[in-house]
Amino acid sequence: MNVKDKIIFGLMILLIIGGGYIQYTYTEAEKHMVAVEKMINTHVDEVNDEFREDLRKLNLQFIGRGKHVRKAQQDIIANTKLIGRTADSLGTMIEDVAYDLSELERDVNKRFLSVEQDLRDLQDSFDSERRRNTRRFSDIEQQVTSLQNDLNEIESLEVIQKAKAKKKEE
Repeated sequence: MNVKDKIIFGLMILLIIGGGYIQYTYTEAEKHMVAVEKMINTHVDEVNDEFREDLRKLNLQFIGRGKHVRKAQQDIIANTKLIGRTADSLGTMIEDVAYDLSELERDVNKRFLSVEQDLRDLQDSFDSERRRNTRRFSDIEQQVTSLQNDLNEIESLEVIQKAKAKKKEE
């Protein structure tokens, strides 16, 4: 065997060993892929089961929420009706109060006018009485002045002067 044959024979052995190694790794990879595929299928089934269960629970929750939503809608309608009735009632009450207030205003205005008229009458009476009293006081002052003048005239008479002088002497 010559060197060329030995090299070819060596290369053949290397090719056979390389082919065996590739065959072995391919088989191992295939086994691994089959195992991974089984695990994926199992996992997908578990996930799908969990998803279906969660979806069922979610649907039940939505059904429950639907009942709550309907109840809330009915409550809103009832509250709207109550607000409408209360607003009507309040409107009537406000109109009654407004009427009572206007009636009270008219009554108070009448009374104020009456009081103002009474005050004017009292003022006129007071002014009249004051003028009368002023006149009386003036008349009294004139009478006092007249009496003083008369008294002075009487005292200036001779008879009275003599009587005063006589009295002083005694």
